[in-house]
Amino acid sequence: MSIQPEDRTTIDMFSRPERGRPKTSPYDRNTQLKLSKRLQRHRDKHKGMRRIEVKLNLDVVEVLDALTAEFGLSRAEIIENGLLSLLEQTLEKNA
Repeated sequence: MSIQPEDRTTIDMFSRPERGRPKTSPYDRNTQLKLSKRLQRHRDKHKGMRRIEVKLNLDVVEVLDALTAEFGLSRAEIIENGLLSLLEQTLEKNA
C-alpha cells in the first residue's frame, strides 16, 4: 500500500511518532497556504468583493491606523466607508 499526499487516513500509518506538536493537517505548509488562499478568493467572490491595490503615503497610513484604533475597524473597512460617503456626496451634488 502506498501513501498518497492527499490521503488523510493513511498519511501517518507508516511514519514514526515524532516529538512536539501533532500535525493537524496532512498537507505541507505550502499546500495549506494555497488551499487557504483559494478558499478565501472563493468566499470573497461569492460575497461580491473584488481585490484592488492602493499605494498610500506614510502619513495617510498613520491616520488610517489611528482611525482603526479609534473605531475598531480594519483599514479596508475605513477606506470603503470613506469612499462610500464620498460617492454619496458626489451623487447628492449631481442630483
